[in-house]
Amino acid sequence: MKKTNAEENKQENRGMAHLLGNILGIVFIAVLLPIVIINTTLIVKDLLYPNKVSSFLGVASLIVVTGSMEDTIFIDDLILVKEVDAATLKVGDIIAFQPAADKDVVTHRITRVYEENGALMFRTKGDWYNAAEDPNSVHQNQVVGLYFYRIPGLGRVADFLQQPIGMVIFVAVPLALFLAYDRLRRYFYNKKHKNVVEAEQEELERLRALAASLEQGTLMPTAPVVEVPAFASAANPPVEGEAAFASAPAAAPTPGADDIDEADDIDEADEV
Repeated sequence: MKKTNAEENKQENRGMAHLLGNILGIVFIAVLLPIVIINTTLIVKDLLYPNKVSSFLGVASLIVVTGSMEDTIFIDDLILVKEVDAATLKVGDIIAFQPAADKDVVTHRITRVYEENGALMFRTKGDWYNAAEDPNSVHQNQVVGLYFYRIPGLGRVADFLQQPIGMVIFVAVPLALFLAYDRLRRYFYNKKHKNVVEAEQEELERLRALAASLEQGTLMPTAPVVEVPAFASAANPPVEGEAAFASAPAAAPTPGADDIDEADDIDEADEV
């Protein structure tokens, strides 16, 4: 059976929709999966090392809560710092450090580097106008990392994502919706494919039955029976109440050349 243009276009549109759904699913997973992995890693590290800044692949994300580094870094910015060898730090670098044994982190600019008792020490201060130098020096072991990037205003979102409710809303719910969509899409696709296969199977069985009938001759037309009435004669009268069947009378033979010559000889004899 030849498909119409409308059916072909409909099938093509469904194929494109199926392809688009697969692409969106791949993109969604590609974006969501790293967030899940990173957040899970950071949460586990926070639980294992409560007084240490958690990092992923040597990079830690920090949320700015004060304006001491304005106009370079602003409140609610999300900043990224990377692990660094303290010996490579120099005046002018912005470093994140823990002044005490707790988890509070300060991000300030280095103003002076010196050595004390075989260890590197750093003097720091904020960029805020007329900011004073920090009262305590920073030991090299207190350095968390070197600042290298900031994302304006993303601090609040990042802080919410690290909370259990944030994980549920931004990760678990979208993941559940995507899985439900994918399940429904596969269900309807398989159902449609099953119906098509069943229809094709029924058509195939019908054609096989038709072919078998033709081979057995059950569908060949039969010649009708023709009744020929018998010619009544005195020698063969028709029987009343019974159908008489006879062949048609034979045609008279055509006279041949010998018969014509013989007739001519008879005529001549009569004349003599």
